[in-house]
Amino acid sequence: MKRKGYSYSICRFCLSVVLLFPFLSVAIGQSVKVNVKAPETVFTGEQFRVDYIVESDNDIREPVIIKNMEGFTILYGPSVSSSRAVRFNNGKRVTVYMTTSSYYLEASKDGKYTLPRAEITVNSKKYKAESVKVEVKSPKEVADEVDAFVKTTVSRTSVNLSDTLTLTYKLYTTKEVKRIISADFPVVKDFYTTNITRSRQTFTDEVVNGKTYKVVELRRLILQPRNQGQMTIPEGQISVEYSTPTGRRVRDMWGDVYDETIRSEKSLIIEPVIIRVQDLKAI
Repeated sequence: MKRKGYSYSICRFCLSVVLLFPFLSVAIGQSVKVNVKAPETVFTGEQFRVDYIVESDNDIREPVIIKNMEGFTILYGPSVSSSRAVRFNNGKRVTVYMTTSSYYLEASKDGKYTLPRAEITVNSKKYKAESVKVEVKSPKEVADEVDAFVKTTVSRTSVNLSDTLTLTYKLYTTKEVKRIISADFPVVKDFYTTNITRSRQTFTDEVVNGKTYKVVELRRLILQPRNQGQMTIPEGQISVEYSTPTGRRVRDMWGDVYDETIRSEKSLIIEPVIIRVQDLKAI
């Protein structure tokens, strides 16, 4: 009888080990990875998204909590989402669970920064992501890359007191302008003026010194001198805004996907022009 009870105990022990084995295998063979998805370069004032992604054999829905990020303002986050994918490893079908903690940030100032390393604890074991660096540049760097100027043209630089002439301001730029922010055109005091600028303008291409520019007419005036002498039409200034695509498609905090662009401003000087007016009747 004792021998029979002994055999029964051995069977129970073996059965327990067999039932426990799958759970031990999961615990021992569990694979956890923490990755960071972020752009390498952003611009001051730009809003962008950073994803901390936890991949595992098991469904781990623990969010990655980041409270402070040097050089960036946290606008929103974490927004947590989960998904799973089926992959094949050495011919075996494996289910991978992914939990993504998304943060929406705004770049505060120029410089090179390292994002905080994500860290989670699973079964008393800590897992960390690799360090990720993000460089923040000034939009002014983009504006400085744009070759643009305003050209002042007069139909005649020497006229009679009774003559009329045409004054034209044209914008030349190597990139398309999103909008004109402000325009401080010169005040013309020594001439009677009539504005004949067309209400609708379109850009055309023009080659200057081997470089192709997009050209648009800003203003066209008909002038008639008030007095004789050497008249100077003073300088002015306009400010234009450019929208430069980054080549990235991003998703905002509401889930909408759009083509990311960087806005930059550039101020352009309107050069002065000298016109000589004479009275032929007095000669």
